[in-house]
Formats: sequence, C-alpha cells, structure tokens
Amino acid sequence: MAKEKKPLYKRWYMIVLYVFLGFIILGSILPENQSSNNGLTQESKDSQQSLQTSVQTTKSNDQAEVQPESKTTEQKTFNLGDSVDVGSFKWKITKFEKASQIGQNLMGTFMGVKANGEYLILNVEVENVGKSAQVLMDSFVKLIDDQGREFSPDTAAAFYLEPQGSALMFETINPGIVKKGKIVYDVPKGLKVVDVRISNSLLESSFYTIKMIS
Repeated sequence: MAKEKKPLYKRWYMIVLYVFLGFIILGSILPENQSSNNGLTQESKDSQQSLQTSVQTTKSNDQAEVQPESKTTEQKTFNLGDSVDVGSFKWKITKFEKASQIGQNLMGTFMGVKANGEYLILNVEVENVGKSAQVLMDSFVKLIDDQGREFSPDTAAAFYLEPQGSALMFETINPGIVKKGKIVYDVPKGLKVVDVRISNSLLESSFYTIKMIS
C-alpha cells in the first residue's frame, strides 16, 4: 500500500520554520563573537597605553637624574689682604717678602740657614672663629706658581726667623685669639707665585685661593 504524501504547503512551513530558527541561532552567535573581539581590542589598547606611560615615566626619571642639582655658588677666590674663612679659622695675608737667608750674626758667625733658591715669606693673621681650641699648621697653606706647581712651607728655616717666635708653624689656638706670624717657603729664584691655597686640614681636598703675584 503506497504512503500518503503530505501536502506541499505543510512541507514549506517546516522549511520556513527551520530557516527562521537558523537566523535566530546565527544572530545569537555573531554579537557574542563581536563582543569578544571588542574586548580583546580594548585590552590590547589598554596594554599599549600602559606601556607608553611606563616608557614616558622612565624617560622623565632619566632626564631628572641627568639634570644637575642647583647649588649656591660659594666664593673661593680672594685677593691679597682679604679675610678668608676656612673652617674654624679666618685667614688674612697682609704682605710677602723675599730673602736669601734667615738668621742673624752672632760675634761674627752667621747663625741661621741659607736658601737653596730664595725664601718667600708670607706675613699672615689667623683668628680662631670656632667655639673650641683648634690646631693650626703652616702646612695648611701652599704656594702655586704660574706652571701649576705646588710648594710647601720650610718649617726648619722658620725657626731662625726674627724676632724669635714669629714663625707660624704648629700650635693650638683658643677661640677668639688672633695669631700673627710668618710662613717660610724655599723656592727657585725668580719664581712667579700666582696663588696661595688654604685648606682646613692636611687631608682636605677643598681649598680657598688667594690671588697674588710675587
């Protein structure tokens, strides 16, 4: 017995129903994928912005490190006769003089020393402006010539200075006391001294300069 065929309109109804359901399913899938893609795109943008901000911050920090700090410039160069504060001492070089020998004649005999070159003698005034006793040394004061060479005091020759006790060598000075004395240097004849450098200790790398021409 042959099967009864369904009318054509019933079969088209099922086809339309399937097509409609297919559109619904497809529509629900597409927004989800698009939303997911949008989320990934936004996340990528956020990562790029974060990276750019980090790079800019690093550059700013590097530039800040390169820029030198602004400091108040301290005067460290003076002229002959100026008062110069160096640590707990206030220095002043009043004049300088030259001599070929230092000492005196006693009963026809010279008691003193003769320079290998010539003696350059600085006359100085030093005041302790601190609040406690300080040790003063002639080695704090160096001579600099026009070739940049450095000369230290001749302490042994200073013992023969007149009047006796006028040498400024190694001693302790109390606060408020002003010491006047002389510092002796044995230098080559004709030496052109351009600077006197004064420091606060033997190990001090910083110094103050007094300009002078001998």
